[in-house]
Amino acid sequence: MAILYILLTLLIVIILLLSLALYFFSKKSVYLSDKEKEFIFFTIQIFSEYGEELGIQSKEQHVKLVEELEKIKTKLNK
Repeated sequence: MAILYILLTLLIVIILLLSLALYFFSKKSVYLSDKEKEFIFFTIQIFSEYGEELGIQSKEQHVKLVEELEKIKTKLNK
């Protein structure tokens, strides 16, 4: 009878660990459609070209933002 309880507890622990692993993997991945990616790329391009003219941030800040946006763009392309 003790072996049955041990096996049952072990199976419950395994199920919980696998469920947590699936949860974290599903949260980590982001699925975007092609249309959504195209819109994001368009927005990044427009900001890169005309964002400095808005006068919201300094030139150094604009350069840093464009660099970060390019990193995001390459990440989404993968």
